[in-house]
Amino acid sequence: MKHLLYCALFLVLLGACKKESTPELKKIDFSGIDPSIKPGDNFFEHVNKSWYDQAVIADDQVGVGAYRFLNIPQKKLLQKILEELSAEEHVAGSKEQMVGDFYASGMDTTGINQRGHEPIMPRLKELDAVDDVPGMMRFVANQLLASDYSIVVPYVSPDNANSNINILHVVQSGLGLPDRDYYFKTDSSTVAIQKAYKQYLTTLFELVGDKAAKEKSQVVYAIEEQLADAHKTRIERRNVKENYNKMSLAEINQNQANIGWDQLFGHLGVSPDSIDMKQPAYYDRLNSMLKSVPLANWKTYLKANTIANYANILSKPFQDASFEYSKVLTGQSEQKTRAELMAQNVDRQIGFALAQLYVQRYFNEDAKKRANELVDNLQKAFEIRIDRLDWMSDSTKLKAKDKLYAITKKIGYPDVWREYDGVAIARDTYFENVVALQKNNFQYNLKKFNQPPNKEEWGTTPPTVTAYYNPPRNEIVFPAGILQDPYFDLYADDAINYGGIGMVIGHEFTHAFDDQGAQYDKDGNVNNWWTEEDYEKFKAKTQQVIDRYSSFSVLDSVHLKGALTVGENTADIGGIAIAYDAFKMTAQGQDTTRIDGYTPDQRFFLSIARIWRVKTRDEFMRNYVTTDPHSPAIWRVNGPLMNFTPFYEAFDVQPGDKNYKPESERIKIW
Repeated sequence: MKHLLYCALFLVLLGACKKESTPELKKIDFSGIDPSIKPGDNFFEHVNKSWYDQAVIADDQVGVGAYRFLNIPQKKLLQKILEELSAEEHVAGSKEQMVGDFYASGMDTTGINQRGHEPIMPRLKELDAVDDVPGMMRFVANQLLASDYSIVVPYVSPDNANSNINILHVVQSGLGLPDRDYYFKTDSSTVAIQKAYKQYLTTLFELVGDKAAKEKSQVVYAIEEQLADAHKTRIERRNVKENYNKMSLAEINQNQANIGWDQLFGHLGVSPDSIDMKQPAYYDRLNSMLKSVPLANWKTYLKANTIANYANILSKPFQDASFEYSKVLTGQSEQKTRAELMAQNVDRQIGFALAQLYVQRYFNEDAKKRANELVDNLQKAFEIRIDRLDWMSDSTKLKAKDKLYAITKKIGYPDVWREYDGVAIARDTYFENVVALQKNNFQYNLKKFNQPPNKEEWGTTPPTVTAYYNPPRNEIVFPAGILQDPYFDLYADDAINYGGIGMVIGHEFTHAFDDQGAQYDKDGNVNNWWTEEDYEKFKAKTQQVIDRYSSFSVLDSVHLKGALTVGENTADIGGIAIAYDAFKMTAQGQDTTRIDGYTPDQRFFLSIARIWRVKTRDEFMRNYVTTDPHSPAIWRVNGPLMNFTPFYEAFDVQPGDKNYKPESERIKIW
């Protein structure tokens, strides 16, 4: 899942120099604790309020702290590598040459600005020459070859019914706003975003010399609004079975003749007998609109989509226009530095080449060994928890444990690195470099079609601060980036690590058994391995999670979407419980010796609150609650802990405390 994360700031495992192993435990700084806030009232604020009140979000960022915002200092580390490589000459085609010259080409803002909109004009002229719908769909397919997505979005991944083979899937698309709901909500903050987006479209048309810019932006928005009306909501898309619709190519050609699927796939170079159409209603609407909407309007729409897709690699006026829109969406008041943006772009475009250099320089191999031990320990703890479940039958428990031990574990970095064969990178052609890499990426993914899944492949680059579970492959992945403070410290006591990375590991294990993951068997197929009675009990428990989290709010009145976040919330609840059980198997977990005045159990829970020490802008948070399947940081702490009895015991939480729940109301699933 997708979850999602400087030398001076986080230098425990990842820093300028590798550290040698030492038996001495590191002192952990819990500064930020506010003793005036009772743990049972608000544990997130008890641990983090003093830090939160003093933390300053940089003008060029939307948040600060742990989790995804640790990727800010990670970019500093990547930037250091890139600055050194770009200043040197390297063997052509080597990873050093490719990432160094790509970075240099993006840092050449003078050259980029001098070119203005010239790099994109051949695409717009190609679109101008289109004179019928089939020709338009050829343009759409041609743009797909460069990973320029518009009204059709195909991708290759395992078949839900047969995870041993990769098939072609298509998903709903076509929108410029973050979510379909943004087109229909009428509250003031959403209306402001709609207005900013329309102005953005107008500016893009103006920047390529279009004299009817405002009118054309209205045409684009009207088309998107029609497409949005056919989109499934994010909550509806959580239903695994309803979003798997395998259809023969003959069937979709007959039902959606205007799209011309045969010709589109032929242009891409694939010949599928069938595809998985995730959201058929969207493509039904697209098919009808290709006939009802005038071709001239479609060309206007595709023109805006094409410019927007390339805006951030064109000259400064295009980048400024993009940022002006994002300011309203996120609250960020200043653009990131060019160096930070380029470190991010290198990671996105050619990240596995850069990651090899990152791992060589910054990753401590002892961390990988220790993390493996933690993963194994949590797996054993999860097995014991399954055995002790009072709501699951023995037959389902056996299958649950089979799935648990079939999970593939990936830690640190890949054993086999992705290559970027056939891509030539030059120091003075940034736009062309991006397009070449995007074409390479599209072909890399397309070549997987009709092939067995590559079990060595990673879905995120190793420097990224994130972790995820992948249901079709039944795998958990913990990149090198997350194996750092506050999540993991090779020199910290077990309470800190089990409450930190241990909670994350338990979270990812639990994703194999959340509302979506539970529908996949040990081989990654959507297959009911439950007894009917057990699955009904499980659904009743997940409904408790939905109801509980739907009652939580942020920004005073913005309620969480319990049905959108149920998978992540289930994983948080399970992750803490599994990590705690694994911690209690350690010597420290069975001891009562205090460190800095805190018992081992208290340090475990303090570590949990510390890993979600995050502060964000209000604008960002509004969009986050609407679109992100994770709960905000405060509820990733308070939500699970109000359901966990050992927390009550560690901090003497009593009736009358604001987050107190009677034993009968504490949600327990895994």
